[in-house]
Amino acid sequence: MKRFVAMASTVLVSVALSPACSTPEPAAEDPPIEGALVRGVNFNGAGGIEIDGYRWTSQDDSKANGMMLREVEAIATELTPKPGVDEETEAMLNSAIAKPGKLEIDQILYGAQYELYLWFMETERGTQRTMSVEIEGQTVEDAMGGLAFKQWARYGPYPFEVSDGEINIAITPDDPEQKAQVMGMLIVKPDNSGSL
Repeated sequence: MKRFVAMASTVLVSVALSPACSTPEPAAEDPPIEGALVRGVNFNGAGGIEIDGYRWTSQDDSKANGMMLREVEAIATELTPKPGVDEETEAMLNSAIAKPGKLEIDQILYGAQYELYLWFMETERGTQRTMSVEIEGQTVEDAMGGLAFKQWARYGPYPFEVSDGEINIAITPDDPEQKAQVMGMLIVKPDNSGSL
């Protein structure tokens, strides 16, 4: 299980060892995503945006093409993500879906091997919610979240194989008093063999 968190690096400067100050290191970057685009979804946001080199669609367009959601709440914020991002990624991180308890996302897919990525930004001050992620009933992530206010992260890749024509994803908060929440979802085929 891999987890990539975009966080600013901390640099310690020792004045006793060197008279020159160190140059701060840049924020750590997520490794590039590889594979053929299957579905990039900007939950509760506009389509036609590009994230990590992939063209994403809106939630409505995705629902018209085999994605199913169950009674989710639309969330829109105007926060400045930490660390900073480009304009399209910022727009994606400020649109989300949420649900008390289990948030379920289903997507019709042909039988093949895929990889899933999810994006989350903490939008509530002092919350630091954590969530588990299940694919086809199997837990692939038990600590999505745990971020400071306005901090964001990309999670994955989570490899999975489809044999029944549909992928079932469930995101559940560890604290039942909090809501499960997600901003973006990307599905790729790692062998670059095409889309849906």
